[in-house]
Amino acid sequence: MEGFSVLFSYFERITNRRLTFDEKAEVASLFKIETFKKKEIVFGAGESNTRHYYIENGLMRMFIINQAGKEFNILFAKEKQWIGDLGTPSVTSYFLEAVEKSVVFSIEDEKFSILSEKFGELSNNIRKSYVFLQKRFVSILSKTAEENYEALAQQDPDLIRRLPQYHISSYLGVTPVFLSKILAKRAKKKD
Repeated sequence: MEGFSVLFSYFERITNRRLTFDEKAEVASLFKIETFKKKEIVFGAGESNTRHYYIENGLMRMFIINQAGKEFNILFAKEKQWIGDLGTPSVTSYFLEAVEKSVVFSIEDEKFSILSEKFGELSNNIRKSYVFLQKRFVSILSKTAEENYEALAQQDPDLIRRLPQYHISSYLGVTPVFLSKILAKRAKKKD
C-alpha cells in the first residue's frame, strides 16, 4: 500500500472519515500507479478507453482535434483532480495528454463502478465534474473571451502560470494573437 497516501487522503476527505486498513487495501488493489512523460498521449480519439485518472503529481489536458486539424482544449486537471472521458468505456472522441510529467492513479471503469457503490461520495464528487463542464460550456457560449480569462485567472491562477499561452487560448476558444490582446488590455488596466 506504499505510494497510495495521496489517494487515501482523497477518499478520507470526501468521506469525512478515516479509512480502515481493509478499505485502504481494497482501494490500493483497484488502482494502478502510472507515470506519463511530458507530451505523452494517454489515449486518443477513436480508441476504447476504459480508465479514469486521479492525478497525484503533474498536469494533463483533454482535447479534441477538429476536421481541419485544429486542437481545442476541453479540460485541464492537476494534482488532486480527476480526468478522463466521462463516457468511458465507450470509444472516445477525445485525446488525453500529459502537459507535464504526470504521476496518476488509474482505475478501470468497472472497478470504478465498484468503488462508487461502496463510496457514494465518489459519485457525488465526480458529478461535480459534470457540473463544472456544463458551466464551462455555458460560459464559453455566453461570455466574452476576456470575461472567461478573468474567471480562469481568479479561479485557478496556478493553472495560468503552468500552461503555455497557446493552451490557454485554445481553452478559451480564441487565437493566441487574440489572447495577447486580452493580456495587453488587462496589463493596461493594472497600470
